[in-house]
Amino acid sequence: MAPVKTMTWSRVAKSAQSFTAHCSLLSFTILLTLKLGLQWHRSWWFIFLPLWIFHIIVARGRFSLPAPVPPHDRHWAPCHTVVAVPLLIAFELLLCTYLDSRYGYGIPVVNLKDV
Repeated sequence: MAPVKTMTWSRVAKSAQSFTAHCSLLSFTILLTLKLGLQWHRSWWFIFLPLWIFHIIVARGRFSLPAPVPPHDRHWAPCHTVVAVPLLIAFELLLCTYLDSRYGYGIPVVNLKDV
């Protein structure tokens, strides 16, 4: 017979954190669909906000969700997560800046000619 796990506040917090991360990804998908379907006329910064909230939640719980489980005696983040996550966030920021300057409805937040 399998041992019964008792419910603790840390397990509840981990479940709530996972639920919030998945909800932020779902809300990013919904906002992106509305924006691409021309139903929503908000800034691209607002559309990408749930995705950055997802990155904050993941970094809070563990450095990266797709990271493999480290061996038993080691407590370190694999090199690919340390390098890949900041590059992914930088790409998302540049993409958001480009889309907002190209398809935005006002003065762009960052002028790409200055960069």
